[in-house]
Order: sequence, then C-alpha cells, then structure tokens
Amino acid sequence: MINRKRILPTAVAITAVVAGSATAYAGYDAGLFSQPQSTYEAAVKTSGNYYYLAAASSSYNSLAYALGDTSNWVWPWGSSNPTSAQVDTYLSGRGYTTTTTASEVKIISYGTSSSIGHFGKPSDVNYVNAKWGQLERLQSLNWDPYNTSSYGAKVKTYK
Repeated sequence: MINRKRILPTAVAITAVVAGSATAYAGYDAGLFSQPQSTYEAAVKTSGNYYYLAAASSSYNSLAYALGDTSNWVWPWGSSNPTSAQVDTYLSGRGYTTTTTASEVKIISYGTSSSIGHFGKPSDVNYVNAKWGQLERLQSLNWDPYNTSSYGAKVKTYK
C-alpha cells in the first residue's frame, strides 16, 4: 500500500532541491528527520542547507554511499580517521584518482589533510549528496557546505 503521507512531503522536498530552495523545513513538518533540527543546523555553514533524500540508517555510511554501496558500512581505517594520503591510497586501489575538473568528480572528501572524516558525491556542479553518519542521506547546495566543527571543509575531489 502506498503511504500517501510521505509522497507529498517527499515531492515538496525534491521540488525544493530542484528549484534551489534554501530551506529543508518541509521535511521537519513531514516528520522525515530522525534528530532535532539543531543537529543538522550545527553541521552546515548556511542554515537550512540540507535536503532530505533517504531515511536514517546504520547500515551504511558516507564512504559506502560515495562508493555506491547502501548495504555496508565501509571504513577501512578502523576507529581512526585517515589522512588525505591514506584516502588517496585506498581510493586508488578502487580505481579512483584525484581531479580538479568539476565535470569529472565522483567523490569528495571532507575534513583536513590530516583527518578525513566524511565523504560525499556530487549530484551536479552545484550540489553534493552525502550520508551523514547514522543519520539521513541529505543533499546540500555547493560542494563545501559543512562548517569546521562538523565534517569540515572539502579537501579533495576524485574521479
């Protein structure tokens, strides 16, 4: 059976993303988010710069999602965050190389050169999609949406 309560809010959220809206509040009204709004606001530089794409899940994380896997938690560095050089090595082994050409980018790393803690993948040259830890999969406007106290700045892009 179709859950009509979720269709309209999801359509509103998708429309907001496509139209470039600067708010994600429709998702809150629909009960789509798993945490208080303050949790999401604390992660981004610009208030409301996160749009609901998929439900919260502990089955997979940002790296897994960036690699195209929504069934497994992928973090080959154990309980530590890797350096950017370690990420380069890992992704190279999976066929990725660094790039600065926007149209080629498939994966974006976030954090600092000494501590990468998050990954995303562009949906185009203006948006990045990412799985926020055990939270929802979200979309943000621009490829560098996170503040330094959360996921941090964009470090490298990979093709």
